[in-house]
Amino acid sequence: MDNSKSEPIRLSVEEHKEKGNDCVKNGKYIEAVLHYTQAIKMDPNNYILYSNRSFAFLKLDQHFLSLQDANETIKLQPQWAKGYFRRAEVEAASGLYDEAIISYTRALQLEPHNSKLMQFIKDVTDMQKKKLQRSENVVWICTIVGLILGIIVVILDYTLTSNPTLVNPLNMVAFSIALSGVGFAIGKTATLMTAWNAGKSLQPPPDLESNEQNNDKDNVIPDKKTKYSKAQARHRYKQGKHL
Repeated sequence: MDNSKSEPIRLSVEEHKEKGNDCVKNGKYIEAVLHYTQAIKMDPNNYILYSNRSFAFLKLDQHFLSLQDANETIKLQPQWAKGYFRRAEVEAASGLYDEAIISYTRALQLEPHNSKLMQFIKDVTDMQKKKLQRSENVVWICTIVGLILGIIVVILDYTLTSNPTLVNPLNMVAFSIALSGVGFAIGKTATLMTAWNAGKSLQPPPDLESNEQNNDKDNVIPDKKTKYSKAQARHRYKQGKHL
């Protein structure tokens, strides 16, 4: 009787890659990430694996990790258009349309006859224009609402109170314009907040950020100089080492 234990079957890089691709086709993106990660451990310079995992991370809305893999793809193979395409996809999904257009354009420079890239650039450009138009509309709407509210307050003050606060027509106009200015400021602030939130999904997850900070703390060199005895100091001086 053979008592030898059977060893687990170890998949090759290509097998992990194919299994990851199959998982992507079936919408099993977490499993795909696991297969691509295992393949990358075995072949860390395989830029195609990073590109594939970037796509899987993007499908999981893990924009930070997806961008990291896209940048690693470009680093390993800067002349491969798909690396820039992956980065553009993440940037577009994060609302960074300017950056996405730049990345798409870089990919198009490497593949000038790729009609799909041209269409992607057009789509992102249209999205950018719509975003700017929405921002302008928000500012105008808030300004008009402020003006209307100012006029309503003036009318109510004049008709419903025995001693109106705003009697002078110039004061009435100034008050209405002032409220419209407040509306403009609110609208502008709202659009600036929207612009500020663009790309926020590219920030590292809190747990990952805390780990990086802890690693940085571990690598900090203490400022205090090591104290030596007189004998140690003489010995180090003879060796040419400065205290």
